[in-house]
Amino acid sequence: MQGELLERFADTQSALIAALDAGDTEAMIAHTRDLGGITDALRTQGVLRADASTRTQLETLMKYNAAAAQRLRFLRDHVERRVAAIQGEQALGTYGGPAGRR
Repeated sequence: MQGELLERFADTQSALIAALDAGDTEAMIAHTRDLGGITDALRTQGVLRADASTRTQLETLMKYNAAAAQRLRFLRDHVERRVAAIQGEQALGTYGGPAGRR
């Protein structure tokens, strides 16, 4: 069962990344909700088996998670810059300095 849930998590995380890349807000929300449900199901099952297959799946999930996080940071920075430009202000960069200094 855990292997199936981890597979569903990977598939949903891939779909979330595709939605982030496409800028599809509705799909982002739906996939985020789905990930929450899968995470809850994994929590109710308790400790994950520590076999080689599970470790491999978890390593893959960590890569997907990092990819989604990078996209979210990029999108947040992009939106902040657009809002600042609309308001006639200088956008701050991701790390708090002026955006042009990177």
